[in-house]
Amino acid sequence: MGVFKRDILGLSDRDFYRKVLAVSLPIILQQLLVTAMYMVDTMMIGGLGDIELAGVGAANQLTYVLDICLFGITGGGSVFVAQYFGKKEPAGIKRTLGLILLLAAATAGIFIMLAQLAGTFCIGLFSDDAAVIASGLEYLKIASWGYLFKAIIYPYGTVHKATGSAKLPMLSDCIGLFANMFLNWCLIFGNLGFPALGVRGAAYATLIGSFLDASALLLFSYLKNTYARAGFKALFTNVFSNLRDFIRVSTPVLLDDSIWALGQLMLNFVYGQMGTATFAAMMIVGTVDKLAFITLQSIGTASAVVLGNTLGDREGFRNARTYANRFLWLSGLVGALTGVVVCLAGVYVPYLYTNTNPETQTLAIQTIYTMGPALPLWALNFTIIVGVLRSGGDTRVAAVIDLVPLWAISVPLAMLTGLYFDLPLPFVYMMQHIAAVVRLIFALRRTNQGLWIRRLV
Repeated sequence: MGVFKRDILGLSDRDFYRKVLAVSLPIILQQLLVTAMYMVDTMMIGGLGDIELAGVGAANQLTYVLDICLFGITGGGSVFVAQYFGKKEPAGIKRTLGLILLLAAATAGIFIMLAQLAGTFCIGLFSDDAAVIASGLEYLKIASWGYLFKAIIYPYGTVHKATGSAKLPMLSDCIGLFANMFLNWCLIFGNLGFPALGVRGAAYATLIGSFLDASALLLFSYLKNTYARAGFKALFTNVFSNLRDFIRVSTPVLLDDSIWALGQLMLNFVYGQMGTATFAAMMIVGTVDKLAFITLQSIGTASAVVLGNTLGDREGFRNARTYANRFLWLSGLVGALTGVVVCLAGVYVPYLYTNTNPETQTLAIQTIYTMGPALPLWALNFTIIVGVLRSGGDTRVAAVIDLVPLWAISVPLAMLTGLYFDLPLPFVYMMQHIAAVVRLIFALRRTNQGLWIRRLV
């Protein structure tokens, strides 16, 4: 990362931080809202008991994999959108939007079939408790139809974030999430004269919230003069013209994110096999995880957009390495501050789940304490892999750096400590940090080599 200088963060470069804030602030607000709603959702479902909380958590593992796949598809697309935007070529942006819409719709269709036809098998991977499986299946059969709306939300949201209109997906998310929270309150417990549907009520609320989110985003996209405002012809004429380059850059991203998701599922499989209390505790830890990751994710996403725009702009191309170094220092600093906040305040979150067992709360608190010190590592790895390396199309190396430590270190150690030695959850969770250190060593080395600095369009 070079010798530390007095102005290593470039605090005097107002244009740089104006760009960073323009991208990251809406993402922070959006993710804060998403996480707050997720917390309220899990608290409401947790009010029904540990069985229901674990069941919905197991069902949402399929949703998590879909989200990762869509993130991979649109993440590859965002590399091109950001560089087309820097090059000032709107036709290329709209063509890329059309391509990722087609790919996202096909992916969502596959996952809907899995949920409807193999839901019991999918949920059963994370729990052998019949009551947990039944509760999760009840939720999944309804909520999975919302995957169709995700195939709209991800592509359009990606284009807006990469072209300086990040506020629009934030606003549409607000509409969908507030509707989801309100309907959860009505339909889970039967408030305001609505039927008390329990887990099914949560599923209907999720489905309707996703529909409203997608509808609002489309409305915003076409009412305003945005880069996502495109007719059928602009979206799909010559949509496959740059397919070879798109596949070359996006396939490693998609494989990286998909195989990463499978690795996380393997870890969740381990947690599920350790017992219902352990799996429910991880659902609570997931809330703090999301809260902690908000700012880290926003900086990583901002780095991808800013560096992508910089690489697409002939005049600004030479600034790429300087900007990358600034993002590394910034993400490390924010990660350290976030870790302190998690250790001081995050450990009180499990107490909000009043109807969960004391054992579940204790496991969650102990695990959160092990999360805090690792957040600087998470921040740096996310910024380098998603922001720096992918912005220049160095996606193959990024995928190797991301996946090898996960599958060679995290998963085997989790299975060994959790299933063979039967160690408590906090020790099993801590095994992920070893992989994060290894990942960071290779990620920093690749960043310093500068081989990622490439123009793609």
